Amino acid sequence: MHQSTLALIDVNIRSGQDESAREDVLARLRNHSDPALTPLWVNWLRERADLRIVCLVHRISKLDDFLIDTLRGAVGVAGTQAVLSFGGAAHTARLMDIPLAAGGKNRLHAATVNIDLAPGYDRAAFDAIWRIPPHPQVKPVWLLNTYHSFGADLSMLLLSRDEPAITGYVMSWVRTIDGVEDTTISSIKDWVLLANQDQMVEVAEEFFHLRNEHA
Repeated sequence: MHQSTLALIDVNIRSGQDESAREDVLARLRNHSDPALTPLWVNWLRERADLRIVCLVHRISKLDDFLIDTLRGAVGVAGTQAVLSFGGAAHTARLMDIPLAAGGKNRLHAATVNIDLAPGYDRAAFDAIWRIPPHPQVKPVWLLNTYHSFGADLSMLLLSRDEPAITGYVMSWVRTIDGVEDTTISSIKDWVLLANQDQMVEVAEEFFHLRNEHA
């Protein structure tokens, strides 16, 4: 079975062109029709005014065309950087809840946690992080292998109704696992959903079908 790829693309925006860049990037994403790649959502990053675009890539050979034609030609875009994942684990039910978490008055706080591992601990640390006991406030959505990037070895998406609980979760539960060398947290300020429910189901089936979930 063909295994799709997840791409997490950071788009750097020139100062003073934030609104025009966001509008142009969103318009280009909504007009994107190439079946080789499915844009899932766009995040505003709290630490800066830039964008993060999450895509399911069905044909990796087409990713450069998407970066060049859809993103890098947009007004105000100063550059792009993509992190690829070819495998990981996800709680499918939480993945399906992202459209609810991303919109409305009950919107959840969200953050991406980048995790650096010591060589030799890779599989054991991945399994230990994924098997962290259920937390009353913080809900992991996925844990991705991102060894093909310079930034981190793993990338974790967390949701919570209490934003400070995310930092506590990372400090007390993730950073204490053997093999975890360092972590950084990027808080998500806002979401624009591009995928429909059928496409979210496709993400679960196409990308995460090799991993079993735990409760």
